Amino acid sequence: MAFTSFSPSKTFAQFSTVVFPTKTPTLKILTTAGGAVTLTAAEVLCGLLNIETQDAQTATTPTAAAIVAAINGCQIGTSFDLDIVNYGDTTLTIALGTGVTKITSTTTAVLTIATLTSKRFTFVVTNNVVGAEAISIYGVGGGAAVTA
Repeated sequence: MAFTSFSPSKTFAQFSTVVFPTKTPTLKILTTAGGAVTLTAAEVLCGLLNIETQDAQTATTPTAAAIVAAINGCQIGTSFDLDIVNYGDTTLTIALGTGVTKITSTTTAVLTIATLTSKRFTFVVTNNVVGAEAISIYGVGGGAAVTA
């Protein structure tokens, strides 16, 4: 028996288990010239972080321990994406908190986001044992230009 016409709806069985991710956009304004700020676990887990830099600045990720503690039921392989948009007038440096490791072909422990661009990062929990928490961070794709 062939379908002659079909229009899927929300109640169609194959769509009933689709989970749509949620993001809570958060604005972080960095105003201290040449300053450094440590992001909170809640800011990193929000999914979309809009940062406005006023001068050369560094934002450091929370420690792996803080991130793992903030994820209910965290296990090895738990992952999430964070989009960071730099609306500021200078390059934003992203430094890594204790237990967070960058996975790329370079060995530096920092990442940068040029002014008026965005970047997606994928965080993957590689160890959830208390006292030995570890997270790998992957920069996904190139920076995309945004308009202020």
